[in-house]
Amino acid sequence: MVLFSSSMSLVQFLILGMRDIDQALIFSAVCFIASIVGLVIIQRAIERSGRASLIVFSVSTVMALSTISITCFGAIDVWRDYTRGKNMGFKLPC
Repeated sequence: MVLFSSSMSLVQFLILGMRDIDQALIFSAVCFIASIVGLVIIQRAIERSGRASLIVFSVSTVMALSTISITCFGAIDVWRDYTRGKNMGFKLPC
């Protein structure tokens, strides 16, 4: 999921013609490494407790809440920019 999100952010940078692609690549690499570290930590916690259900439930709850909050705050920001007439960064693909 993190790899997909990072890749889509990189594609968005490229489509919108933004510079500092190096920074996006660095963020993608850091997110990918952090997801691997998180996966190892979760696996060890499951091995210690022997109860995968509690760990999986807590991680899925955090991810669901994060998805909802990011979507809501993003929608609010987009609506605010749209009503103020700001440049949204979209341009024709050709």
